[in-house]
Amino acid sequence: MPQQAKWGETLTVKLDVGFITDAFKLNTSTLNGPDKLDGTTDFVDITQYVQGININRGRNSQLDTFNPGTLTITADDRASSRSFDPLNTASPWYQGSLGIAPRRAVEIYGGSAGTAAMFKGYVYDLNIEYDEPNLSTATILAVDALAQLSQTNLTAFNPAQELTSSRVNTILNRGEVAWSTALRNIATGIATCGTVAYEDNTNTLQALQAVQLAENGRLFASREGLIEFDPRVSASFGTAIATLGGTAATDIPIEALQTVYGAETVLNRISVQIAGGTASSVANGTASQTEYGIKNFSLTDVPLVDNAAGSALATNLLTTYQTPEVNFTEVGILVNRLTQAQQNTVACLEIGDILQVVKTFTTGTPSSVTQSVVIESIRRQITPSRHQIVLGLGRIDLLLPFILNTSNLDNATYALT
Repeated sequence: MPQQAKWGETLTVKLDVGFITDAFKLNTSTLNGPDKLDGTTDFVDITQYVQGININRGRNSQLDTFNPGTLTITADDRASSRSFDPLNTASPWYQGSLGIAPRRAVEIYGGSAGTAAMFKGYVYDLNIEYDEPNLSTATILAVDALAQLSQTNLTAFNPAQELTSSRVNTILNRGEVAWSTALRNIATGIATCGTVAYEDNTNTLQALQAVQLAENGRLFASREGLIEFDPRVSASFGTAIATLGGTAATDIPIEALQTVYGAETVLNRISVQIAGGTASSVANGTASQTEYGIKNFSLTDVPLVDNAAGSALATNLLTTYQTPEVNFTEVGILVNRLTQAQQNTVACLEIGDILQVVKTFTTGTPSSVTQSVVIESIRRQITPSRHQIVLGLGRIDLLLPFILNTSNLDNATYALT
């Protein structure tokens, strides 16, 4: 059953064991108990046995693709009477074989009620460590939906010219992939993919990652287990869903904040070669090159429709990265310090969410700096004594709608919707 942590958050860990677990059994189940005549679920609640949870999702920078997210659960197998042990045929989850098997679903929930999904994925591996004379620890390794896609390959086909979002759906709809439409959320893209010929045995995830690079957007597995595709966004009319580090009562306190500033943040010669092309489209920031030296970044075999699309992508990247900026890149949050409302907010944080981060100083000028950022990665470490979150952050410019007789002309903060 859900367990309340010492800091007040409720945690729930559910594991699919492959067969109905709450069916009514004569001489076993009790009247007015939790079991039902036909049963309803394959999931068992293993929260009471869990000793630690580690979740790692996202990417290192906005120029990277997303690799599969991972989950590690450490559980006390002795306390469960060796229920996790595949050698124990007396396990309640053993019906000819142990139900904890690769591709079984696993779900982690948090927040004040233990109902906010923090990870939904699939069991990849189960390890049992025996510590004589009779201790045993179970370690469950799980991955998200991207890992499922990485294990399938495409058969050769040549799709028509289409938007990047349509190409994502085209790949997911292929018979050899057959990804459920109920398990995807594909936003409309900006860039157009060409009639790229996909060779036989092209890895599905790699094909999708190439489309993400063509769009300069995001393709990742959400905390709810969906394949998400976000279009190219460098500026947004969106608003921050939370403020971190501020002084207001509702602002979420932070434990640590990292920034980056220097040559590693500058890219001023961008080259993009489209799939099937020979020449690259190059965007040069000559003033930036004079000031900081030439810093190259190149993309090859990008499935865009033509060189003009490649040039547009190169120009977009150049505009974003040719000038060094002081960027907040990582922030740490200790859930133990948060109110219930704040716990619910951080339990629901997702890649692509916009945040406002405030850093105050006791010396120097200005006394505080506020930046709008977007979440690019989420790491959670949960132990019996604490829940630590580390968010990887990316750049985002927030715009305000231009209002006649109110907004200022030539102010880059305002734009037409």
